[in-house]
This record gives sequence, structure tokens and C-alpha cells, in this order.
Amino acid sequence: MKKIINLLFFLIILNFGFVYSKFDIIDITPENKQISYPQSYSNTQCPIYKYILVKNTTQPEPINNINPASFFLDSNSDSAIYYHYYSLDLGKEKQINFTVNGMDTETGYLTVNFICKEVNVSLVTIDIIQKVTWSDHLKYSSIVRLNGIPDESTNPNVDGATLNRIGNSLFQILYKEAYYTKILPNQLQWDINLEFTSKQILKVSVPLNQSNIEQINNVFGIEVYKQNKFQYNGLFGGSLLIKSNSSIQRPIYTVLSLVDPYYYTMAPISGVFENITYYVNLFPIAPFNQSFSLYSQNEDLSFKVIYETFIEFISKTVSPYSPAILRYDNSSSSIVFYTGYFDGVSPYNFRSFSCKSKGLFDYGINYGFPFGFVSGNNENSGMGISIPMSPISTKDKFQFSYDGIGVPIDVFYTLVDSKPYPYITTIEKINIYGFTYIVIIDASDSFGVKYMQTSVNGVYIRIGTESLVNGDNKNGVWEFLHDGVKLGSDYVNTFMIENNYDIFQAYDPTYPFSTTTFNQTLVLPEIKLNDKINFYNDIKDITFKFNNVHVTNQSVDNILYFTFDNIENYKDLSIGFSLNDPKSLKDMNYQRDIINFVNLIDYTFAQWDESNSRFSVMFKMPANVIPGVLDWSLTFSKYYSLISTALPDEYQLKVVSENIDIIGPIVTKIIKKTPSDFGTLNAGWLLTIEDEINGLLNGYITIKGVLDSSVYNFTISPSTAIIGSGDKWKADYLISFPLDGSLNNYGCIIQDYTISDLKLVDSFGNTNIYYHNIKSNDGTLRYSFIQQPNPFYLFDVDELILSIDNTMCNAAFDSTGPKLTSFQISKTTIDVGSQDRSITFDFIAQDLDSGLKDGQFPIVYLTTQNLDSAQCISSIVSKTDTDITYTCTMDVPLGFSYPLGFTISVYGFINNGGYYSGFPTDVIKSISPNAWYVSTDQYSMDIPIITSSTVITNQGGDLWLSGRGFNFVDEIKITYSPSNIVTKQVTSNKYNSALLISDIISTNDPFTIQLINSSPLKQSNVFIINPVLYFFNYTDPIPTTSPTTSPTTSPTLTPTKSPIPTNPPQKCNGNPECGGEDKGACTSKGCICFTPWFGPDCSSKLVEVTPPLINGTGPSVEIPTPGGEGGSSTTSGGLPPKIIYKTLVSVVSLRELDFNGKAIKTIPLDSWEFSEINSTISRYDTTLTIEGKDEKVNVTTVMQWFDKSSTIVFAGQQLKMNPSTIKFNIDITSYPFSQALNQLQLVMSATLISSNNDDICSSKLFGNTTNGDDSNFIKLQVDDHSVYGRFLKRAIVDDLIISVENVLLDNSLNTIESTTHTQQSFIGINIPYFKRHVSIDPDFSLLIDQNPASKSSENSICSSDSGLSKGQIAGIVIGATGFAAVVVISALYSIHKTRSNKKMISNISKKLETIK
Repeated sequence: MKKIINLLFFLIILNFGFVYSKFDIIDITPENKQISYPQSYSNTQCPIYKYILVKNTTQPEPINNINPASFFLDSNSDSAIYYHYYSLDLGKEKQINFTVNGMDTETGYLTVNFICKEVNVSLVTIDIIQKVTWSDHLKYSSIVRLNGIPDESTNPNVDGATLNRIGNSLFQILYKEAYYTKILPNQLQWDINLEFTSKQILKVSVPLNQSNIEQINNVFGIEVYKQNKFQYNGLFGGSLLIKSNSSIQRPIYTVLSLVDPYYYTMAPISGVFENITYYVNLFPIAPFNQSFSLYSQNEDLSFKVIYETFIEFISKTVSPYSPAILRYDNSSSSIVFYTGYFDGVSPYNFRSFSCKSKGLFDYGINYGFPFGFVSGNNENSGMGISIPMSPISTKDKFQFSYDGIGVPIDVFYTLVDSKPYPYITTIEKINIYGFTYIVIIDASDSFGVKYMQTSVNGVYIRIGTESLVNGDNKNGVWEFLHDGVKLGSDYVNTFMIENNYDIFQAYDPTYPFSTTTFNQTLVLPEIKLNDKINFYNDIKDITFKFNNVHVTNQSVDNILYFTFDNIENYKDLSIGFSLNDPKSLKDMNYQRDIINFVNLIDYTFAQWDESNSRFSVMFKMPANVIPGVLDWSLTFSKYYSLISTALPDEYQLKVVSENIDIIGPIVTKIIKKTPSDFGTLNAGWLLTIEDEINGLLNGYITIKGVLDSSVYNFTISPSTAIIGSGDKWKADYLISFPLDGSLNNYGCIIQDYTISDLKLVDSFGNTNIYYHNIKSNDGTLRYSFIQQPNPFYLFDVDELILSIDNTMCNAAFDSTGPKLTSFQISKTTIDVGSQDRSITFDFIAQDLDSGLKDGQFPIVYLTTQNLDSAQCISSIVSKTDTDITYTCTMDVPLGFSYPLGFTISVYGFINNGGYYSGFPTDVIKSISPNAWYVSTDQYSMDIPIITSSTVITNQGGDLWLSGRGFNFVDEIKITYSPSNIVTKQVTSNKYNSALLISDIISTNDPFTIQLINSSPLKQSNVFIINPVLYFFNYTDPIPTTSPTTSPTTSPTLTPTKSPIPTNPPQKCNGNPECGGEDKGACTSKGCICFTPWFGPDCSSKLVEVTPPLINGTGPSVEIPTPGGEGGSSTTSGGLPPKIIYKTLVSVVSLRELDFNGKAIKTIPLDSWEFSEINSTISRYDTTLTIEGKDEKVNVTTVMQWFDKSSTIVFAGQQLKMNPSTIKFNIDITSYPFSQALNQLQLVMSATLISSNNDDICSSKLFGNTTNGDDSNFIKLQVDDHSVYGRFLKRAIVDDLIISVENVLLDNSLNTIESTTHTQQSFIGINIPYFKRHVSIDPDFSLLIDQNPASKSSENSICSSDSGLSKGQIAGIVIGATGFAAVVVISALYSIHKTRSNKKMISNISKKLETIK
């Protein structure tokens, strides 16, 4: 019996090593790693890792003798972590005894079980959560629960689908085109096999959601555009368009490329229902003959090939780099640098190249021209790149590569006797809002941590010194934000930390890493749901604020409401809403054709309403989408989403749309232009740009010299179109650039020019983009543009190349290249944690032979030891025939290059002889010994700096700020307006890099936030918040006519609306009231007049006159006015003279107002370029220069005469144009506001003068209209004539319908003195801050008034004996429909050759000049 007791005691010691032991030995392997599974279905063994913690329970003692031998990971004074690897056969179990012997005889023991299991599929049951359903977001997908499949098991192998693990035995299945294009007719069960091992194969059968059955799907009008001369890796190798008359909303068309293979889903772009055009770019996968097959889905849901084509993609080979010549500079104790010189590839075609160290974990940094180009041209370039390094770095090699061609640069390195590994001590992951986590890492290294890095699903994540928020790089805290859905944590790579020795430590992120926090892992956070979540089963009561919504030519703000059974499981969840229709997905640059990401979507988070026990989420419905239903989804975790197409019909959001426009503007005509066309040394292209439904909003185009890399950028908008060539729906644009950029008349060289970039955006944000190369300058692949139409798809690439030969240019090539003669910097030390991180570079370049090419702007590069760079694009200060002085100022990025500092180089000097030059750091140092390097060893941690914020709406609520230095903040200052400043104390939800502000008030206006650290006083930057505006005032639209070349019949396109003030109830005026029952009717809002009666009391009558003469100097017009006879004198014939009335209406100026309403800038509007479109339409253009700003403001006014009654729509409002009306259509580009809280004021003047010498009266009246148009009016009256002006309280600004304020300025501006014969008034239209574009539509009509002005008239001025003797009065009605932002409406006046009236007009003009 005693022996048995002793045996049991021994076994206890073996299993619980802490009993009577100096050492505790603990298995700290995570729970989900205790049982292992084969890594793939073909493996017959399990790789098993066990992590062991050894703790000394008495006194510190080295722990280095664990048995069996294990790998050391981390230790401190009394603990150490080891991991042990063992490979075990499938289905086996094994026990291993671990022991640790101390310096004496005391020993610790631990027995650990090693288990290798396989999934037993015979025990698995399957629950169908979501049937196989199509959505444009996920294509065909389903969700299943595989009961009995442990979450820790390895993902099975599966053909024909992608399997994403959700958790709690849930799986998302994404069916591949290779599977569903081969399904059998009427196959309503979709089967896939999950291969866990070669013996354990599970068949998963999911029923098909049958919504697409019985479709009519006829494809016609197939067009293919083969741009086969496009080089391989050019983004657009061709385009395929088809038309479909499908009777269902979502017919499926997919294109197969047999290379690899790849499938591309065609996207709808335009048309009407049952006649929709679909588009796809035929992507060049490889440089040879590539076949494409178009699959269409049949009525029985099977697929068939209906079209085949091929394109031969031509790859242009380049010569390799030459070996590098290395220059080494270690003259500074703070930093060393190497400069490698080598020959560039030939020819260079503007693609980016990469620079990286030859390390296992270095992903490299990508650059494009002009970085690194030091001499020559693109046929024969010289490269020179300086690489800064720490003096103690152990890196021994760098490599530059281009198209797979690399040039290695071997460098000297420091020999290290012992390896000072950096290490991570703790990690904390906190879900702060939505799907966003803040990750806090404590790390240390005696030589300083340089960065940490990992990757998730192929997305590279580097945590550098910009994330350092406390301490220093030797012992500090790093914080960064991580999206737990868009990235999450699956497929996580090694987590690596590297120090300034360039020595790294790599961690398996799924296992413990530190003795301090052995229960933590470095797996980045993701949203995890409990097993009670089944939203397809629980969701209910889905409704919308508006349904059956008309979205023709308008975007509509809407609200989704929903709730769940078992609501306690849901109300604390973050639920992300997103629209998933083709338009919304395209706007998010979303696609799944090549990369298989399903979560790169912008989410709006639902808000829980406790009082109504439901969720709600606001969203904006896009305009001109496919009619039917608008697809949406609710996302709960990375792969767990509810898609609306899987829900019943009563839960669908239904839309009505007469137009479908999901494509941006395209180019429909290209004409090359040479110097012979211009008569000068200019060249370019004439482009016809069309967008027949939405119309062009803006865009840009970039031209590059193929030989010298010269760059010419141009903006595009309707205001830059050729005068008279059309409108925003179709117009011609002349892109012209100078071939001779010299001041010394050197001439121009022979070379080709190419259009390298074109971006066109329509008025609802649809974008078409052309890029010469598939890779951007940062090296990223532009996969998102596979379904984004190429605006040049109608043309071969040759049309984008303009060849300049010796008949146009014959200047000699100048191979010397520009020289750098001076280079200065404003500071040599920067605190990269301060608010003042600005630095200025001033430099001079010289070319004595051909001179420097004008309009080219060299770039200053700041480079760190991590090969990160920041750029500063220069501007020209002054220039001569041979020299140009440049300057540039920039803010160094937060935390940039701490603590080593950065080196400086400058590239991009181009001469007129076809050669460029650039200057690496070694050249900068030789020219200016104090301007090549900036120290950044200062990094303040306690200065609050706001860098970004979450989105907030005009409804108010919570707002999260991102930045740094927030941990010291104790006060928040919110400025809603000068009279509404709120101060809040910070008590909770505060981190170093994130901070929550609660209870933001409801406001439509921008407001500012400033954070304050009161002791010692430190204030953050003032950060501007622009709320997203939601206004739920949808009503069914009033039908409008189709767009034509006439500005009047064009639909007003406004994607969002804001609340527009409505006029209050008013008293009905007039005697009799409203002119009597035959002229008007009295309502609660005032008089409603019957045609042709008009005015506030219906006492004026519309009158028709002959069209006025066109004014060729400005947007002004002489409107013939019915005149009367009168006056006390007589003519030479004894007849009474004609009474002359002069009406002058003009835009006087623009004024920028600060937030107090004080004018800080005044810009006169007095110079125009005129063009006649036809006999009734004229166009006027002006370009404004704003003092102290580089930007130009373009103003275009199109003036149109109406000879009959018409109806237009402006800013979502239907407006009637009366006969004899002159209308102005005005477009204005962006204004460079001094501050975002400022506004722009348009000052207009209206004046009425009479030549009548009799005793008469004049009056002035300003108020609200009563006819339902919710406008202001002004009425100026002299005797029996009046000027009547109407000013709408709405405007279109940045494609939003917003409210504007109209104010009288008579008390603040220098008006002429009003008399009995003269009335004048100044009206200001206050325009809120805008960024891109404004548009207005004022109009002017004629009236006949009933009653002359009298002493009883409001604000009247009368002679002593004035009487009422006149009959009908001629007047001018000025309807300033729209917000009349920056518009130029110039003088409406009649010109009479009598001396007295010339004098009157002259006096008025002089007065206006004093105000301008």
C-alpha cells in the first residue's frame, strides 16, 4: 500500500511540477492550439508547437536547461518561455515529460499531451444559413454551419469555391466562375466537396435561391475594342461592350481569359431597363495572344459561350540596369549614406520601380520619375540614389528593380559581436468604435526599435515611429488603429520587430511571445460573434423611410429600420450597412475578379434606438441606377454578412429610374493638333467629351514628353470647353501645350508626347480613368479599374501619341543637362512631434546652353533609413534665359524619420534640349554642406495633434478623433459659431492616439475642434469638421424634358439635397386684395397671381417684346421697354418727349466674408470674353486671379432669350420662364477660401432711373415671394415703372442643393443717393464654403404695372406735388433663380442718344466703379 501511495505522489509531481519544486513549469499553449490538425488535406502528420513557461519560485536563477531540448523565446529575472516542436502522425497521441534542473537538486516537472486529430465527417451535420444567392457584391455565395467542425481545424481543400471561416463552425462559401459556369440546366442544388484529409471528405449541398429563374436574356450589339498595341501591363488592353434586353435586374455575364485562367464579371454602365449596356476591360494577363470567351446565363440558369475573341498583347522589352558604382559617406556621426550610380533601363516608359533592402521581410518602397534620374533622357538615362542608414546598421545589400530587372547595391556594414534582439513585452487590443480597434504595443530595444511589421491577407502593415505615442524608440508605446473587418486576423504572416542594427525578431502571432503577458498573442484583432447570432433567422421588421423611390436625376436621403428576435444578442453589436448595387460598388473601387477581398467596403454603422427597440441607419441612394431593387447588406464580421438579395420581397428597397448612368464621361472624338494648326509652337489634342445623361462635372488630363519626361497637367470642366462647342453633355476641349518652353527662343526638339492620364467625373460622381500603366507610382496594382471604363476605349493607343518631327521642331539636343548652383534649407533640426514641422527649400538651377524648360517643377525628396520618402513639389520664384529660382515648403509628416533624421535629394530638372538632371544627397552636400541632412531626434509626445476624425452627420452625436498626444488632453473646445463655443472636460474614452467627443449638436455647418492640455498649456491644431448632410424631404419628382444642347431643357443634376427655407405665411396685399378675383387669390402664404398678372399684390402684368440686341462686351442686355409720353416740356415738333427709363442691373463684385460677416477680400467682375452660340444664346467667360492664391477662378455665363413660355428645373425646383425672359446659366469653378468657415458673397446692383421731369415718387420693397417658389424679391419703382428681382433661397454647390441667404447691402455699400427719379439697391447673395463648383440660373422678364409709386408706397421718396396720373407702367422683372453664386450679370440698360440720359448712365457707372 505504501508503494502505491509513493507512486501516486510521484505521478502528481510529474503532472504538477510546482509541488515541492523550485520551478513551476506551465503549458501556456493557447487553448485553440492544444489539439492539432494536419496543415493540408494531403498531410498525414500534424506539426505541433507547445509553449512552456518556466518560473523560478524562490530566487532569481538562470533558466537554461529545459529537457527535452526546446527553443528559447523570452525571459526575465525569474521566468523564461520555450517552445517545443514535434511532428506527430495523424490520429496519434503522445505524452512528453518536461523537466528543469536548478543549480541544486530541486527539479520542476510537467507532462504535456501532444494530439494529432483529423475531422470525422461522419459526425458532421449541416445547417443552411443562407441559400446560394447572387449579389453583385459576393457573386454566388452561401453560408452554412458545419456542426462538428472545430474552429481550430485546418481549412479543408475545396475545388470550385473559396471557403471563409466565420467562427462557431460557420463557413461562407464563395462559388467561383469555374464552378457555376458549368452547372447543369435547372440544377437547384449546388454541391461542393470539402477535403479535410484524403479520407475525410464532406459533401456540402446547398439549395439555390431561385430568383433568377425564367429570365429572358438576349444579348445583342456586341462590340470589342482591341488596343493590342498597348504594351503588356498597360492597364487597358481592350474593351468589350454588349447590350442586353434581359427582363431581370441582374443578368450575369462573365468573360473568361484562358491565361491562368481569370474571369471578369461584366458591369452595367448605361441605358434603360431591358436595353442596358454592359462593359468590361479585357485585362492583359500575359504578353502574348490571349483568348477571351463571353459567357451568358440561360433561362435554365446554365451558362453558354456566346462570343469569343482574342487580343495579342505586345510586351516592349527594356535593356537591363548596369552594375552600380557606390559612394560611401560616413562623415556624420548621426547618419551615413550610400549613393549608387548606374545606367537606367532603356527605354523608360514612366512605370514605377522599387527600392528595397535584401532582407526576408522587406517589402520595399516604390518610386516613379523623377526620383533617381540624374542625367540623360528616357532612351539613355543615368540613375543616382542616396540611401541613408544608421551608423550601426548591419544591412549589406539594397536592390533597385524595374519590370523584374534588378541592380544590387552592396554596402558596408557593421560587424556585431552579439545580437541585441528587440522584443515586444505587451499588446492590448480595444474595440473603440464600429469595427475599429486600437492596438497598443509596448516594445523595447537597447539600440532603438525601427519598426514592426506583418501582413494580413496580403495587406502589408508597418508600424513605424509615426505610431510611437509614449516613451522613446528604446522603450516606448506604439499605438495604431486596425479594422477588425476589412483586415481582421485570418491568414496572418509572421509578426516582426526590427531595431536600428537592422536585426529583427520574428514571432508566430498565434502563440505567446512574452513572459510578462504569456496569455497574449500578436494576432491582430477581429470582430468575434457568439454562437447565438443567426441574423437570417432573427431579423425582422425591415422598413425604409421612403420606398418605391424615384432616383431619376436625383439622389435621395433615406433611412433603413430593422430589429431582431432575441434582441439582447444584437443590440450591443456593431452592424455595418452598405449599398451593394453596381454604382455603389464602383464608387468604392470594389471588385472581386482578381483579388478575392470581400470586405473593402465603406460602412455606415446602424444606431440602436432603445426607445423604439430597433436599429436605424441613414444612407444616400444614388441617382440613375438600374430600376428594380437597390441591393444592400448588413455586415457583422469579416465574412458574416446579410445580403438583401437573400431576403423576401417585402424587405427590398425598390427604385424607379428612367435613366441608367453608371459610367463617367467618355472621349468620342480625338483630333491631333500640331503647330500648323495653332500658328505657334504649340501642339495638343482636340477631344470631344460626352456624357449624355449626367453631364461632365470635371476632370484632369496629363501629357508627358516621351523622351524628356516633361509633364503638362490640365483641368477639365464645362467652363474650359471651346466656346460655342456645346455644353456639359457634349463639348469640345482643346488641350494645348507649348513645345518651346524656353525664354531664350532655343526652339523645340523632336520627340513624341503621350496622354498618360485622364480622369473624367460626371455630376453624380461616376468616374472613368485612363492610366498609361497598371501600376501607380507607389507600386500598387490598379485592379479596381477592371470594371471601370477606359474613357479612351473607342480608340487605339496610337491616337494618344503625338509625334513631333523635324518639320515642326529642329532644335539641337543639349546633352549637358541643367546644373544645381544653390540649395538652401530653412532649418536643420525638426521636432517631428510638434505642430511646427514646416521646412522650406530654396534652390537655383542653371542651363547655359538651351535653358531650363518652363512649367516643369522639380521635386525635393526626403528619405529615411526605412526608404520611406516625403515629397515637396517646387514652384518657380523667378526665371531668366539660363536660370530658374525654385522654392517649396512642406510639413514633415508626423514622426517621420525619428530619431535618425532624413537626407535630402532633388530631381526633375529638364532643359529645352531634351535632357534632364537630378541630384542625390552627395551632390546636395557638395553644393551646400549644411543642407543635405535634417536631424529629427526630437519627438514631443505631449503636444496634441489631430490628424483625422470619423464621419458625423448633421444630426450630431459621437465623434472620434485620431492623432497623437491625446493622453494629456483635459479639455475640448468646439466652435460651432462665434457666438456658440462649447467647452467640454475629457473624462473617459481617451487614448494617446484616439479620443471620443460625445453629444455633438445637430448642425448643417462646418465647425472646429481644438484639444487643450491645460497644464502646462498646450493646444492642438484647429481641426475642421464638415458634417455629412442628410435631409429627408423626398417627394416624387416632377417630370422634366430630356437634355439637349440648350441649357434650359437640361435636367438639373443634384445627388443630395439639404433643407431649403420655406417662406412664412404672409398678409395678402393690394386694394382690392390680390388685385381682385380676376387677377389673383389670397392664400395663407400671400397672393397667388393668375397669368399674366404678377407681383406681390398681382398688380403687374407680363408683357411681350421683341428680342434684345446681343451685348458683345459682357453678360448684359438692353431690353426694349414700352415707353410713354410726358414731361412738362415739348419737342421741336410741339409733341411731348418720350420718357426714358434706364434699368441697370449688374454684378458688382465678389467678396470673401469671414465668420463674422466681415469682407476680407473684394474681387471686381468687369472683364469678359464673348462668343455667340446662336441668335438667342450667348456665352461670356472670365478668369479671376485671387490675391495671394495660385488658383484661378473661372466664371462662365450663358445667356438665353425665351420668346415663349417654358418650364425649367433648377436645384430640384420647377420654375416657369415667361415670354420675353432673359435667362443666365452660370458656372463657377472652385474659389480658394482663406478658411473653411468663410463664405463668398456675390454683390449685385439694381438701379432704375427716369428722365421724367415731373413731380413723381420712387420706392423700394424687399421681402418674401408668395407664389410658392420660396424666394426673396426686391422691387425698385420710379413713377409708373418698376424693377422686380427674384432671388431663390437655394443653390447647387459641389453637387448639393443647399440654402443661401439674400441680404440688402444698402447701408454698408456706397450707393448713389435715391431720389424721386432714381432708385438703387445692392443685394448680397451669401454662398457657403464650397470646394469644386457652383451653378446658378437667373432670369429677367418684363411687366406692366397698374399703380405708380406714391407717398403711401413703402420706403417712398416723393416730390411735394406728386400725383397719381399714369396708366400702365412698364417694368423689368429680374428673376434671380438659383443662388446666383459668383455670377456675372451685367448691365441691363437701354441706350438712348440723348445727352441727358448719357449723363445719367455715366453717373451710375462712376458710382459702380467706386464700389468695385
